[in-house]
Parts: sequence; C-alpha cells; structure tokens
Amino acid sequence: MRLIAHRGFAAAAAENTIPALLSAADYADAVEFDVRRCGSGELVVVHDETIDRVTDGTGAVADSSLDALTSHTVLDSGEPIPTLEEVLEALPPSVEINLELKDAGIAADVLEVIDGAENRVVATSFLTSELRSIRELDPDQSIGLLVDRHVETPVTTAVELDCDVIGASYWRCLVTGLVPRADVVGLEIHAWTIERPALARLLECRGVDCVSVDRPIPV
Repeated sequence: MRLIAHRGFAAAAAENTIPALLSAADYADAVEFDVRRCGSGELVVVHDETIDRVTDGTGAVADSSLDALTSHTVLDSGEPIPTLEEVLEALPPSVEINLELKDAGIAADVLEVIDGAENRVVATSFLTSELRSIRELDPDQSIGLLVDRHVETPVTTAVELDCDVIGASYWRCLVTGLVPRADVVGLEIHAWTIERPALARLLECRGVDCVSVDRPIPV
C-alpha cells in the first residue's frame, strides 16, 4: 500500500504550499496538488476556483494576476500560492507527483512545464477532455481518471482514454465492482480520502494500490 499526501497533507499543513509538499515528500510515496491557470496566464497550485477559503483575499483565480495572487499568504503560513514551475523545482526527484488539472484548456501547458521532470508525474483530472488532450499530445505521459458518483462506467471510460490510473472515493472502492474491474485491465487504483490506518488496510485487502490522506498515517 502506497501513501499519497493529499495537497501536501492538507489537515496538517498549509495546503498546496511548497513547505507542505516538501514536508509530505519526506513521509509519503507521492504528493498530490492541484493546478489552475491564473488571470495572467501562469499555472498556479491552488485547489479552489477562488482564493477566499485559503487566503485573506477574495476573488477568482482565473481573474487574478500572479502578482495579485502572490500578494496573499495561504492559511496564515506566510507562504504564497506557488506556480507549477516552482513546485516542480522544489520537490526531490524521488517523490511521485500526482497533479490534478482543475481547469479546461491547460493540458498542453502542463505538459510543457513537466517535460524533463525526473519524478514520475501522473496527470489526473475529472475532466476527460484534458486527459484526452494529454494522451493525444504525449502518448507516454501517465494519466489518471478521477471519477465521481455521476460516472456510471468509470473503468470503461478510463480504458477508452488509455489511462494508467483510476481514482475514486474509498466507499466506491469498497462497495462497488470498480476495483476488481480496474485490476483486470491493469489500472493502478487510487482511493481518497481516508483518515484511519484500519481503513487503509481494508482497502489494500480489496486491491487498492494507493490511498490519499490529509495527514500522515501508518500504512
């Protein structure tokens, strides 16, 4: 069982900041973070569409310049919202990166930024259009489909997109046929987001490869 630090252990540190991701990289097998495009065109690492929850500022990321975004700090940490380039430069090459594409139309630019990274990078998204674009542009890039409850045929969709990974909520991994179906076709299976080691062990017995967590737990 492998451990993914969700937003750099979001319950234990200021989510999606470089110090949080670096600290998580010392403990977890992979770090996960979110990528959006800001108003001045750069790719930035932030989860929400707005900065209202994670900073003392307000406004949509897509409407804010990089200068405006970095004038605020994340959750009183003193750390700014970083760019994707800054995060990649900071992380050690030994840690796997799971980056989630939150916006449509950023696939090509994400590929350009991650080109040459020594890390294993898995580009994940709920947006099938972005995964399809990545596969068309780079047949060798690892991609992962994230599925919510509205996706009725998740494994079939992942196979059609030529994904390497499928990610789903832990309850879906436990109570549906997703895991055995994904295993048959060779998909790596990620489950989110758990808090207890016992649940991680149960998911491992079920056949899940990785669990995403908001704080360090023994697995």
